[in-house]
Amino acid sequence: MRAGTVTLAALLAVLTLLGVLGTSPGAAVVRVTDSGAWLWSAAEGWVTHVNGPSGAPDFNVELAAARGHPVELAQDGVSVLVTDLRTGVVSRIDPATMDLASRRFGSAGADGSTGAVRVVARDDLAFVIETDSGLVTRIDPRTLDIIGEQISVGARVTGAGIDANGVLWVVVAERGEAVAIRDGQRLATVPVAAPRSTLGLTIAGGRPVVIDATSPALVPVTATGARPAVSLPAPAGGNRRLLVAPTIEGRVVPVLVEGTGTVLLVDLDAHDGDGSTQQVQLAGQRPSPDLGAPVIEAGRLYVPDNGTGRVLVYDRSAGRFEAPIQLAGGAGMVTLFVRNGTVWANNTDGTSAVAVDPDGRRRNVDKYAPDATVPVTNASASIPPPPVVVPSAPRRQAPPSQRPSRSAGPTGPTGPDPAPPQRGPGPNPPPDTGNRPPDTPRTSATSLSPRPSVTTTTGPTISPRPGQPSVTARSAAGAVIFTVAAGAGGPATTFTVTTSLGASTTLGGPGDLTVPATDCQTVQATATATGPGGTSAASAPAQAIGCVPPGPVRNVRATVVEEIIEGGGYRYTTRITWQPPAEDGGAPVDYIVTVTGSDIETSTSTTSVTTFEISTVTGGVSVCQGCDRMVWIQARNAAGTSAREGIHAA
Repeated sequence: MRAGTVTLAALLAVLTLLGVLGTSPGAAVVRVTDSGAWLWSAAEGWVTHVNGPSGAPDFNVELAAARGHPVELAQDGVSVLVTDLRTGVVSRIDPATMDLASRRFGSAGADGSTGAVRVVARDDLAFVIETDSGLVTRIDPRTLDIIGEQISVGARVTGAGIDANGVLWVVVAERGEAVAIRDGQRLATVPVAAPRSTLGLTIAGGRPVVIDATSPALVPVTATGARPAVSLPAPAGGNRRLLVAPTIEGRVVPVLVEGTGTVLLVDLDAHDGDGSTQQVQLAGQRPSPDLGAPVIEAGRLYVPDNGTGRVLVYDRSAGRFEAPIQLAGGAGMVTLFVRNGTVWANNTDGTSAVAVDPDGRRRNVDKYAPDATVPVTNASASIPPPPVVVPSAPRRQAPPSQRPSRSAGPTGPTGPDPAPPQRGPGPNPPPDTGNRPPDTPRTSATSLSPRPSVTTTTGPTISPRPGQPSVTARSAAGAVIFTVAAGAGGPATTFTVTTSLGASTTLGGPGDLTVPATDCQTVQATATATGPGGTSAASAPAQAIGCVPPGPVRNVRATVVEEIIEGGGYRYTTRITWQPPAEDGGAPVDYIVTVTGSDIETSTSTTSVTTFEISTVTGGVSVCQGCDRMVWIQARNAAGTSAREGIHAA
């Protein structure tokens, strides 16, 4: 009986899709699963599928029990998995049949809430992680059945993700470890930081990277061990939270330093894996304090601003900000993710979302569109532990009357939202009665009566006021360079730049102004334009730090001293020396020294001097067998780290 019910529900869902999409069942599935995205609407308890090519919603799936709750969506596998973060209920939506199954994970408290539960999925792999207890459960993403034995990592999990090889990585901050799990077994335990550091995890370009807010650094890891860390410059540090998206498409990781309005763009593969860092200051965009994890795609940085309901957009190649994406409804939780090259920005507390294609074109999405059906409903507020398939007949969902529908349409990356198209006639337009007003007779130019002559007096010409200029800032060694560009409006003859250092400088036209800065201080500037029509309003402020990462250290040397120790054996002391970088980047430097070897664990330390010693003791022979060491030195200042220089030390 149950099998027949499920088959009927699947058939009804397919028929619904045929009505909505006007195509064959196979094509409908492709359009649902290929380039679209699933978006959450907390107020309605809807998961809305948005068609990728059109930017329009196809249908909604209602999760009544999760209405008003925070949820997480995992849509990178064979099913769409929705996790209710308040109750621990995981719901599976099958994109092909529209069947819905739900299951509770974690231990429920007296109020029905559970401990924190996260779901990570990739392709046909899915794991439920009870973060407080450290219990890891593999599930079948199609049925939610448990696969194999559960694994406990024995402590709280602070980050998790699946890499391109199908390995699950979980980070245990209490022990400073990253644990790799594959095929139901622990594959490796990798030390990545000091115990009780503040740690997280992202998957960047398919590879795991530990986020260490204590050091601060990004630490790439593999099953064979941690790779050299990429140190993060100020304002990271001091255990400030580092907000990073759980997955990044490439190897440039955007890191938001909470409370500072600074995003660090960390290129993990630059300088042969040593990494490089670029700072982007958000102050000129007037962000709220409530910012979310940024993403980067097609050369643009996107930063969600929950406090204003906007997404800030920075074009890396142009070195400037574009017009923010404004989501309807104002402040609210803005989720941001990349799917098949499209950036999706969703106000989970509102009615709207925006999709941005790789060329920067934006499409507005009304999640409450009237032609979006609700093929599956799960109205049960109390979901039993075993999986429950809840098929139902499709039905139409009328849009809320107070939220009119708005058609999606492309706009430019810096243009305003398009006006909604005018509605056409209804399905039954009134018949044409044939009673039309008489045509107005045309009058030829020769039939016009002569007009009396008019004398016009022209007054003095008044020039319009210059438009508000724009200012961008970039860091230099011991300076900040501000670039002033003219705005739209009347002509401008001069531009006045005022800095946070208390100085004002007048430029004869658009261009650059170099402002000296010491000790990597932050300098902010605004500009006004003056012309025949008056003086413009001040620009939005721009700021940058007055330093750049230093150059590499020079002339690295190693000297080995051998001495006999009491009781037999030898001690080898290797003294490493180097010269400071030729370019310090405009700020004081210190040095990061990393020692690697086939028979030792990798160690990293910092020093302010240009010498470093390591000692090795051997027994009975004057040859340090198996004591091959490699020492790497990087210069570091507040802006970042240099390329590393290495030397063998036996």
